Order: sequence, then structure tokens, then C-alpha cells
Amino acid sequence: MSRAGKILIAHPNLTSTNPFYKSVILLYKDDAESTQGIILNKPSEFHITDFFRRRGLEIPMQKETMRFGGPLKTQQVLMLHADGWYSSSTVPVTPGIALSSDDFMMQKIAMGDFPRYYRMFVGVSGWAPGQLNAEFKGKAPFKPENSWLIADADDDVVFDHDSQRQWDKAVQRSSQEMINNYF
Repeated sequence: MSRAGKILIAHPNLTSTNPFYKSVILLYKDDAESTQGIILNKPSEFHITDFFRRRGLEIPMQKETMRFGGPLKTQQVLMLHADGWYSSSTVPVTPGIALSSDDFMMQKIAMGDFPRYYRMFVGVSGWAPGQLNAEFKGKAPFKPENSWLIADADDDVVFDHDSQRQWDKAVQRSSQEMINNYF
């Protein structure tokens, strides 16, 4: 069963020495080849306007920072956005949320064509076949008591919060879903 479209949440018992400490990751691919996602709640030091200027594009002033999506493919830029807005590489992630990663999306934004809501990321997170399942079962550095939590993704958790608050909301969502599924 694919976990694409779910949020992966670092367990509250995971220590700060782990690079995924208090991370919320939206999984956008989960198949026999790999699992891939983007960390939602880790801002980078780059502003979106600076990123566009480096590419020779100007956009209306955006106070948003780029986010650190993960330690892999750190030259790749991805935009998570409301569905209903499309670029040449757009793929649906969940109902209401899509993902794009191409030059055309940047050109559209530079022309003032913005999605209803969006966030931009540099890099991705990824797992080899079977690796995430092993982590759920307690493979080091995880233990069964501090493995990942998982929950459904929606606009509220994905777009309406940042940093610590986003992690708090994701933990609450996971807890509520576990209760609802248990009873």
C-alpha cells in the first residue's frame, strides 16, 4: 500500500541528534523503487525573490523563504501548491495538493501567475526500497518506541503552519487518527 500523500512525522521521542528531529515530511512517491518526500517545516536561509533573481527572473516581492526539503538532490527546486494550477511537470500528491518542479513553473510565477497557495523547497528526502519500513520497525537510529508517526496530509498541516507549530499540529493529527482508527 502506497504512503504517497501521507505526512511522516518525527516521533516526539526522537532525539535532537537525529537530522529529522521534529520534521514533518510530505511523502509524494512511495513505490517498489523508492520513497520520496519533502520536509515541510525546515526553512532555509534563502528568500524566494533571491532565488528567482539568481535565475534572471523578477517576481513581486515575496517574504517567503525557500524551505529545506531534504538532504538529497539539493540542486532540485520543487514547488508544493494548490491543485488547479499546472506546470509542465505537475503531479497530484493528494486531493487539493500538487507538486511541480520545472523551469516553466518559475516563468509562470515571474509573469504573476501564482497558485492559490504554495511553498518552494530545495532538496528532497528519500529512502531506498524497504528502508522506511525498517525504520518503522525500529532500525537504527530508530527504536520501536521512537519510530515515525504517520497521518493524512491536508492544507491545514501542509500550508497553514510553520516550524514547531507545524510539527505540533502534525503530531496532534497523527494521535487523533490513531484514536479514530482504534475505536
